[in-house]
Amino acid sequence: MLRAGLLSSFILVAACAEEPDFDTRYEEAEAAIAEKAEAIDAELAAPADRESGDGSDPKGSDKD
Repeated sequence: MLRAGLLSSFILVAACAEEPDFDTRYEEAEAAIAEKAEAIDAELAAPADRESGDGSDPKGSDKD
């Protein structure tokens, strides 16, 4: 009976030790959000770069 209690206690402590603390989870989430934000910014900037970089008038060439 004592052996089963010790084994259960050891398993419980080992399982809790593997869970990351709040700060670790926060830093990981912050990094993931920053990555996604950079990807979105790059995606939104790409069409604007293509439009302004080709030298043509984006509204058409109605100038006479």
